[in-house]
Amino acid sequence: MPRPSSWVRTTASALGEELARIGLTVPADRLEDLLTDRVAAVAERMHITERTARRYFDHHALRTLARELALRIKDEAPGADLLTLPRTITMPLPTLGATIAALVEVAALTGANTGPDEPTTAMSMISTLGVLTREHDGNLPTVFVPEPLVVRAVRIIENTADLVHQGCTLPPGVAEDVRPHLRKALSDDAARLRALIPDTGRRTGPGLWAVPDDPR
Repeated sequence: MPRPSSWVRTTASALGEELARIGLTVPADRLEDLLTDRVAAVAERMHITERTARRYFDHHALRTLARELALRIKDEAPGADLLTLPRTITMPLPTLGATIAALVEVAALTGANTGPDEPTTAMSMISTLGVLTREHDGNLPTVFVPEPLVVRAVRIIENTADLVHQGCTLPPGVAEDVRPHLRKALSDDAARLRALIPDTGRRTGPGLWAVPDDPR
């Protein structure tokens, strides 16, 4: 694989600094890949060369891109121990069961398509949901869970539904005619979870997953 150009490395470093200002750390190689893709997309859309497209990635554009990335993932509280976060979402017991079932499917589908080490995220979330259920102080049929857990679950379940739709390899023993039903089930589970997330607009209050205020 060719090494990124000096412009890509330098610009990725600048983008990393912008992300660091708002409390996010992203590996340099990921930022380099992101910038390479963004530059190529701008060049194609505007019918210009990639060298010319780089001019559009000035300091202001990098700051905007950093905030875009923050808004995309901040609600998931990346790197945080979910068990230590405030449990602000009331999850009905049927939704809890459906979510665990969906995450099992996610783990199976991810393992079938990317290898045995990749389903770790889904399995970890299943474990976390189990602990949250065990520690629940209130009366069932509801369990209190952290909002970032719900946001993470929505993302990976929706992504898996898209993989199924795009024709990914199904786990052994799963017939091809099950594909549309599996996709619909995953999409429905994600929608059910998404409905639990409060629509609070910009999150400017304290908290690890609060959307950062404009650093300018």
